[in-house]
Amino acid sequence: MKRPCPVTDTPVKKRKYTLPITPDQSPVKQKLSFDQSLYSRTKAVLQRSTAINTTSQGSLVTRQSHHSTLIEFLDNAIQSGNSDSLYITGPPGTGKTAQVQAIIRDNFQPIPIPNFDQSNTTTTSKLSPKKNNISLSNLSYYTLPNGTVKKVATVVINCIALNEESSIFNKIYNSFNSHLPSSIVSTMSHLQDFFKLYSHDTSFLVVLDEIDKLASNNSISDVTATKKIFELFLLAKVPDLNFILIGIANSLDMKDRLLARLNLRKDLLPRTLLFKPYSAEEMFEIISDRLSKIKYYENEEPIFNPMAIKFAAKKCSGNAGDLRKLFDVLRNSIEVLQLEMIATNGGLLSSRNLNKSSSNQIKKVGLQHVAKVFSSIMNASATKSRVNKLNLQQKIVLCSLVHREKSSIFQAHCSVDEAYDYYSTLLKKKDTLTPLKRDEFMESCNALETCGVASIFSTRAQGKTRHKMKAIKSTIDNKELNIEIEKIDLLKPFMVN
Repeated sequence: MKRPCPVTDTPVKKRKYTLPITPDQSPVKQKLSFDQSLYSRTKAVLQRSTAINTTSQGSLVTRQSHHSTLIEFLDNAIQSGNSDSLYITGPPGTGKTAQVQAIIRDNFQPIPIPNFDQSNTTTTSKLSPKKNNISLSNLSYYTLPNGTVKKVATVVINCIALNEESSIFNKIYNSFNSHLPSSIVSTMSHLQDFFKLYSHDTSFLVVLDEIDKLASNNSISDVTATKKIFELFLLAKVPDLNFILIGIANSLDMKDRLLARLNLRKDLLPRTLLFKPYSAEEMFEIISDRLSKIKYYENEEPIFNPMAIKFAAKKCSGNAGDLRKLFDVLRNSIEVLQLEMIATNGGLLSSRNLNKSSSNQIKKVGLQHVAKVFSSIMNASATKSRVNKLNLQQKIVLCSLVHREKSSIFQAHCSVDEAYDYYSTLLKKKDTLTPLKRDEFMESCNALETCGVASIFSTRAQGKTRHKMKAIKSTIDNKELNIEIEKIDLLKPFMVN
């Protein structure tokens, strides 16, 4: 809930900001602040850390069925007063943690902890807060479908942060008693005794995120970690304990690896909820929903070409459907466009040419900007896969670029025109193939950039004129390229000086 703004009798005057004017001086190149630009506002809604946007029902976009399953599970467990467990699994970036956090945010209303004087408490029993009149931490109200309100103590723990000195049982116990000095609770029976003290009127909801990392933590032995995970899920099946456990993990086989002993009794196994990778259509729907949250001013419109978003979504959906990667790609695409605008304006920018082109239209992120981002990402992939995507003419163009760069008399990059002249001269010397026309050569260069083996960028020429030009250079490992070219007899001459 947002805090109400204080009302005062004195009106607050808005400050007027004006740009400093320095007449009779030569222009100075300055860094432009993008804080108030449409590009900055768009990047803000595409941040991973941006507040989660949910539908009116409280589900993530495209995750309505998962939301319904989670709510049904919580309703049944809290209303019955029995313990239960749920195992949520799926690849990274598919909304597992985000959906659980959204449900806790929307359905659990925190109860403030009353003032408590530790000096007046007795310490006769470490696990008897009821006798000491001590309130639980992280206590919330949960409203059931029939209108009944239940008390639920809720905590979310990321298992990556756990280590040998802070066991999972101790972490859970102290999360519900954060207003007291830490106590050591190292066994399942200790935690069970603690839950029993409140089981008559309070449920305990524990969400363990990245639970599979607990077993892979080097500071904890696999045997000990497996035992702890097994005991937690076993504890979540003890009747009338009111302990609800939700485990979240990327591992699809954790139940088989860590909870195999529960297979002896099917009623001990946790329910499983699978988050499948996002499809390209789902990713496009999510991004469209995010972009709809942007506040547009007069004459402003979305800066993304829809085809660019669909292209990026299709590429990311083919790689485990990680939505976080799509956010990163689209933000980086905006930065590519901004750098292109800076180069076009020679480093002298104003708020006018930041958002508008010479035709008075907002410059948009297109396929070429997204392709540049993916080409940089692909640099980490195998050279063989990238080279094999090229046709013969494109491979020859790439060989001519590398052939030129290997000569010590040339700098690493050159203009596209210089690259074409070198390519034409090289083919005439080899007397094997007819050079491509200039426009065909440019198309091949664009294909090289899309496949991540070359980079095309704007820069200024050397010399007095310092005119703007399009430059190109290869972005591939020469040794690995030689290995692939050696397999094609026709191309071998182009790699020899």
